[in-house]
Amino acid sequence: MFFKGIRSVSTDKALLSKLVRGAQKTFENAEALFREASLLREAGFLCRALFLYQISLEECAKIEILGACATGLLAGHEINLANVRGALISHARKNKTNAYFLEGSSEEEAAKEAGDVKGAVEAFSKMQGEFHRKANAAKNASLYVDFSDEEFSAPVERITPEMVAEIATLNERFLSLTFPKVEMLRMWEMSPERRSEEFVRFEKRIYELAAEHPGDPFSAMEQLLKEMLEAKREATE
Repeated sequence: MFFKGIRSVSTDKALLSKLVRGAQKTFENAEALFREASLLREAGFLCRALFLYQISLEECAKIEILGACATGLLAGHEINLANVRGALISHARKNKTNAYFLEGSSEEEAAKEAGDVKGAVEAFSKMQGEFHRKANAAKNASLYVDFSDEEFSAPVERITPEMVAEIATLNERFLSLTFPKVEMLRMWEMSPERRSEEFVRFEKRIYELAAEHPGDPFSAMEQLLKEMLEAKREATE
């Protein structure tokens, strides 16, 4: 967990600014990695291109982690920076964070439709693990000569154009999803007090909806999203 407890003091603006700067630098690096990977791909260096695309994806995940920390900070929580650092350097944590933005498996969707909360959570957790294993295996394959089944295989023998095309498309999509979040963090930094009031209110509402929909978190989340969208619409009118 990133949070150690509830703070009774006002929002830590210095830490919020640090998180926002971190997100901005991370996005800039993710973009640079994507451009460099694309140049390598065009030049025919597919193995190293895949490696850089994967690292860019992991940088995108770091922005999600920093955004979660900023949200918690504005909601009044004390941030556990040691845990944040651990998450930022964990390949598994970053890949599993990115899995939240993939299409759900048929198993997960079926469980949701049946109202099987436990089954949906287990199906998603399984998909997270599979996504991490696939991403990490491809990353290693793009760099190292492998020895298995008494045979050596070089990266050029294991990385295919289809694999590179798939990860390049995913990387481009994640960058497009991440940029608005960095902009949103910058807006939060400009008016932290206002955002803090909103997050404290919505956090309280989460617990209220959970009590109103015991055993049905999907309905609770759907209602919360409706209320958040309505609040956003009213704020812009």
